[in-house]
Amino acid sequence: MFLQIFLFSIFIFEFVNATSEKGGMPQLNPDSFTSQVFWLSILFSTLFLINHYIFLPRLEIIRKKRDEKINGNLDEAKKINNSVNKLIEQMKNDFDEAKNKQNSILKETFEKNKSLLDDKIEKLNEEFENKKNQLTDSVETEKAKILENLPSICVKLSDNLYEKIMEEKIKGDITEFQKFVSGK
Repeated sequence: MFLQIFLFSIFIFEFVNATSEKGGMPQLNPDSFTSQVFWLSILFSTLFLINHYIFLPRLEIIRKKRDEKINGNLDEAKKINNSVNKLIEQMKNDFDEAKNKQNSILKETFEKNKSLLDDKIEKLNEEFENKKNQLTDSVETEKAKILENLPSICVKLSDNLYEKIMEEKIKGDITEFQKFVSGK
């Protein structure tokens, strides 16, 4: 760091000495002003003409082409966006149509299956009712048979009990049992 400061100070010192020996800066010498103004005007007018007639038209052409390309891309993007929106709308309509169709098929199938189920339930109920009636009839006939045979069964039972208890065999009469039951 010290070395850099030292070298910089030497360079400044030499530069100041060199300019003071020549009489200062030549650009600030009033004897050369006219020459400098002449060359300055030629240089700037040449640069202005080159820029105005060569570079600026080329830049303008590039800008117009860029704007045309951007506008073309924007128009194409709008067309694509519109076609995508149409496709989305069409897909949405197709989906709704398929959904409605599926719902109607489901409803129709449900109603068909419900009617089949109702028919089967009705048939089963009829079968159960028939079996119930048959069983009720058979129970009633068996009950009637039992009630019809009850006096003879009771007489046989009483004969067996009497024989077991008294060890005597007797034969009971059904008419006596019926008189006893009826209370006469």
